[in-house]
Amino acid sequence: MNALRRFLGKSLVLGMILAAPALLAQTNEDCLDCHDDPELTTERQGREVSVYVNFNILKKSVHSEHECIDCHEDASDDHPERLAAVNCGSCHDDAMAQFEAGIHGQALKRGDIYAPTCKECHGTHNIIPPSDPASRTFKMNIPVLCGKCHREGAPVARTYNISEHNILENYTQSIHGEGLFKKGLMVSATCNDCHSNHLILPHTNPKSSISMNNIANTCMVCHARIEEVHTKVIRGELWEKEPGAIPACTDCHPPHKVNRQNIVAQIADRACLRCHSKLDIHRVENGDTASVYIDKKTLGNSVHRDIPCVKCHSDVSTHLSRPCSTAGRVDCSNCHSEVANLYFDSGHGQAYFEKNPNAPYCTDCHGTHDAKSHFDETSLTYRATIPQLCGECHKADGKAATVEGLKEVNAFFDYTQTVHGKGLTEKGLLPSAVCTDCHTTHHNLPAADERSSVYWKNIPSTCASCHRGIFKEYEASVHAISNVNDTKEKLPTCADCHSAHGIFETHQDRFMSEVTLQCGSCHQDLSETYTQTIHGKAYQLGYLESAKCSDCHGAHRILGVNNPNSMVGARNIVATCQKCHEDANARFTGYLTHATHHDRDKFPILYYTYWFMTTLLISVFGFFGVHTLLWLPRSIQGIRERKQREAKAHASGMSKYYIQRFTTSQRLTHIFVIISFLALALTGMLLKFSGLSWARFIVDLMGGVSGAGLIHRFAAIITFGYFAFHLFSLIKKKRDRRMSIKDMLSGPNSLMFNLQDLKDFGATLKWFFGLG
Repeated sequence: MNALRRFLGKSLVLGMILAAPALLAQTNEDCLDCHDDPELTTERQGREVSVYVNFNILKKSVHSEHECIDCHEDASDDHPERLAAVNCGSCHDDAMAQFEAGIHGQALKRGDIYAPTCKECHGTHNIIPPSDPASRTFKMNIPVLCGKCHREGAPVARTYNISEHNILENYTQSIHGEGLFKKGLMVSATCNDCHSNHLILPHTNPKSSISMNNIANTCMVCHARIEEVHTKVIRGELWEKEPGAIPACTDCHPPHKVNRQNIVAQIADRACLRCHSKLDIHRVENGDTASVYIDKKTLGNSVHRDIPCVKCHSDVSTHLSRPCSTAGRVDCSNCHSEVANLYFDSGHGQAYFEKNPNAPYCTDCHGTHDAKSHFDETSLTYRATIPQLCGECHKADGKAATVEGLKEVNAFFDYTQTVHGKGLTEKGLLPSAVCTDCHTTHHNLPAADERSSVYWKNIPSTCASCHRGIFKEYEASVHAISNVNDTKEKLPTCADCHSAHGIFETHQDRFMSEVTLQCGSCHQDLSETYTQTIHGKAYQLGYLESAKCSDCHGAHRILGVNNPNSMVGARNIVATCQKCHEDANARFTGYLTHATHHDRDKFPILYYTYWFMTTLLISVFGFFGVHTLLWLPRSIQGIRERKQREAKAHASGMSKYYIQRFTTSQRLTHIFVIISFLALALTGMLLKFSGLSWARFIVDLMGGVSGAGLIHRFAAIITFGYFAFHLFSLIKKKRDRRMSIKDMLSGPNSLMFNLQDLKDFGATLKWFFGLG
C-alpha cells in the first residue's frame, strides 16, 4: 500500500513538471498585447515592415481554433525579432510531402526567387476554407490564382522554359474557362483538376497526372465513356492497354486552348479561294480599287491556317451567290476576347472607337492572312522586329506624330540609340527590352494614366521584370515609392534618372556627365554645394572620374545617413572613401563633403573666412590697381626723360654706367617666383571658376584636370624651394653682416613697416602727380 502511494505521489509530481511548460506557454492574448497595434513595425533589410495582425480576420480563418505558437513554434514572451518561417508540414504532412516532391517544391528547395510557398496560394492569417467564395482556393478563383504566375509576360513565364504559352488567356477562352466564368459551372475543370493540388509535376515525368500515360485517366475524372465517344475517331480501348500507341487526349485537344468545333462547316475554304486566288480580283469602294487577292502559300504559313475562312469572316451570307459581299472588317475579339478587351481599353483602342483614321487595329500589327506566331522570326510581331513595327507610327513623320500631347514624338529613333536598342540591333540580344516589355502588348495607356505600366508609380515594377536585382536595391532605398503612404509625394523612379527612351550605358561619358544634374533636379541645395567642393569643381572641368553622387551614396540602394547600412554612414564611410583614396582613415572622412561658405548658419567659420579673404583680396588688388594706374603714366614719362638724358650724355662724350641691384641668385629667385606664382594663380583660378567655359578650355589645353593638377603641384614645389632658399640666404646674410635678429626684422633697411615707409609713400604720391 505504501509503495502504491509513493508511486502515485511521484507520478503526480512528474505530471506537474511535464505540464508546466504548457501552462506557461505563450497564449494568443499574449501575442495580441503587441501585434494588435496597427502601428507595430519592424525593420527588415533596411525597410520598415508592419507586423500588425488583424485578429478579426484571424478569427474567420480555418486556424481560428489554434494558438499562435502552433504555427510560430519559436514564439515566446521574449522571442527574437524575426521568427523562423512557419512549417506548414508539421500539421499538413501529406500535402507538404506532395508539394516538396513537385516542381514547385523543388524550385523552392533550389532557392528560386519565383518559387511559390504555401502562403503564396493559401495566404497567412486570412486562410479560409476552399468552399468559401472569398477564398483564394475557391473553385472559381483557382485560374486567377495560378494565373498570377502563369500568365503571359509574368516573371515566371519569362524566366522558366515553360512549353505552354498564354496559359491563362487560352484557358479563359476554352470550353472549360467559358463554362466556369461565363456559365458559372462549378464542375468545369480548373488548373488543379488536371495538375493536382500539390504534387505538380512536368508532363515529361511518368508520375505526372498530365503525362502521356496518365492523361487519359485524368480526363476521365470528368469525361466518362471517352472510349465510346471517340468510336468513330480512334480506338479508345488502346488508351488503357497501350498508352502512347495512339494520340493522347492533349494531342487532339491542345491543353488550355479553344477546342470547340462546329459540327457542320457552312462554306469550304476552297469555295472562297475559287475567286480570291485570282491575281486580278479586286473591290471598288468609294471610287478606289483595292485588291482582295489571297496568296495560298501565305495563308498556308499563317498561324490561322487550320481555321476556316468563315470563322474570321463570320458575317458572310451563305444564301447569296457571292457570300462575301456582306463581309466587313474582321472582329478578332470573337476568338481573342481577353486581348481585345485590353486593346479596347488602351489608348489605341480608344482612338479606334473615336474613328481616328490613324488608330492602329489588330491587322496593322499582326497582318491579315499572313498573321504568324510571335515566335516565328518572319512574323511582324517577332521580338526582334517589334521596335521597327512600333516605329512605323512612332517616328518623326509617323502617324503617331499627329497626336497632340504625345510625350515621345520620335520614340523609334531615340530607342535605337539607347542601350536597349543597341543591344537588340547591334548585338542581337533578344532579352533586350523592346516596346511591349515596358508598354505591354495590347494595354498601351498614356503615362499619366494610373493603370499604365509606365505610370510613375508603376515604373519600378515594370523595370523589375528584367532588372530584378536592381529593383530589390531600389525597394530598400529611401527613394522607394512603396515607403511613402502620401500619394502626393513624388519620389524618383527609374525613368527620372535613366529617362524613358534615352537610356545609355552607365560608363559612357554622356551618362556620367548627366548623373549629377539628374540628382540635382531634386536635391538642388546639395547639388549646388557639391559644385563648390574639389570633387564638384574637378567634375565640372571634365574629370569624369571625380566622385559623384552615386559614388558616395550608391546608385540604387541609397539609404539615409543615419542608417547603419548606408554607404555614408559612420560604419561604412571609410570604406566608401577608400574606393578612390586607398589610404583614407577615420580622420580623413571628417572632411565635410557638402560644406559651403554660403551657409552662415551651418558653417560660420567658412562663411566669415570667405568674406574676410574676399574683402582682403578686393582691397589689396583695388589699392595696387590704383597704384598701377597712377604709376603707369609717370613711368612712361620717366622713360622718355631718361632717353633724353642718355642722348645728352652721349653727345657730351659721357659713357653709360649701370647699378647692379640684384645678385644672380636673387634674379633667379625672382624668375622662379614669377613662374610659380603665375602657374599657381592660373591653375587655382581654374578651380575657382570651374563652371565657366574658358576654364574648361584652358584645362583641356593642359591635358585635363590631371595635367593641371601636376602643374599646380610642380609650381608648389618651386614655391617651397625658393622659400627655403630665401630663408637660407637670410641666415647667411645675418652671419656675414653679423647682424642681430632685431636689426634684421626692424632695422631701417628691413621690410618691417616703420615711419620711413610713410614718408616714402607720401613722396611716391607726390611723384605720381608731378609734385616731387
